[in-house]
Amino acid sequence: MPRVYVEFAGVRQLGGSCGTVYNKIGEIQDEFKNTVRQLDWDIRFEENIQTTADQLTRKLDGYKKTLTSYQKFLETAVSRYMELDGTQKSLSTLNLNATPETKKSFADYFKDEFDWGKVLGGSNYIGTLYDLFQDIKSANGWEDWIHYGIDVGQFLQGVATQYKNYKRIGNAVGKKTATSWFLKNAIGWKPLGRASTAKNPITRFANNLKNSTSPFNLKKAFGDFVGENGTGKAVAAWAQVAVSGIFNWMSNKEEQAASGGTMSDGRVIAETITETAIDTILTRGASVVVGAAVTTIFGTAAAPAIVVTAVSSVAIMGINAGVKAATGKTVTEFVSDTILDAAEDIGSAVTKASDAVGKWFSKLSFA
Repeated sequence: MPRVYVEFAGVRQLGGSCGTVYNKIGEIQDEFKNTVRQLDWDIRFEENIQTTADQLTRKLDGYKKTLTSYQKFLETAVSRYMELDGTQKSLSTLNLNATPETKKSFADYFKDEFDWGKVLGGSNYIGTLYDLFQDIKSANGWEDWIHYGIDVGQFLQGVATQYKNYKRIGNAVGKKTATSWFLKNAIGWKPLGRASTAKNPITRFANNLKNSTSPFNLKKAFGDFVGENGTGKAVAAWAQVAVSGIFNWMSNKEEQAASGGTMSDGRVIAETITETAIDTILTRGASVVVGAAVTTIFGTAAAPAIVVTAVSSVAIMGINAGVKAATGKTVTEFVSDTILDAAEDIGSAVTKASDAVGKWFSKLSFA
């Protein structure tokens, strides 16, 4: 009868490696968020930087959760093999109480999706202060304290500089008016742009998506891909697509490894293509479409940045949570699988996805 030999030290080391990589990813996330946070809120919104950053952050969160699962699996495996081997010992450092997953409700998924940082994303100083507070709360050691202390110092320096600039404006428009402008900018209480004022809500919504003065212009949101806003932005936009594609490829390869041979290489390629295309469309388009709808409902005067961003963020979180509760998949995975499963075979799926995306992007040139 064959016997299985387990090198406990090696398995434990793998578990420790998972923890190390988990910490490294956390450090990358912190550096990434700090870099994005130092940009003005209007730049983050205008260039779609914030939505892209949120997307990449969610993917990093997914990898952290995967690493946690791997680590727990390895810890449990060590425990079970030691029991079978008759050498069960006290392992105080391991988590051996693995519990079966329970089906989550919409409320559970919405709680997972909800992020005050995103809700406050249009509030300028308020959102930045919230992010800094969250970082400081999670500080672990003097290195983190120094790092976050520098961030706070840079934030205060930026506030002081802006205040001086508004004081200079006060010489022309009056101190009271300049102070009011400064405070509105500080909390994001100013319009993102000139939205439509048409009486018909359908016309108003359509105008918000196509008017050149609208902050929710779809052509502008996707124009970077066809070079309408300069070569530099086109390169940056496609670089974002490449990063998304790499993350999707890695995720699909992990799914393939866990499938026990039922997921083919063709399926991995097909899912990577469709998921990357869908990620790009959602990242660039979801906040724009929802923002246009929010402005259509609330009107121009009652829809400053803080309101539009907050309502849009909650709406997108609700959509994501609803899809997860109904299908157990993210919006990207659900749409991608629906496209691929409806195709006759993987080859035709790739062709259809490529053709659809190509035709869709060609329309964005507005030639």
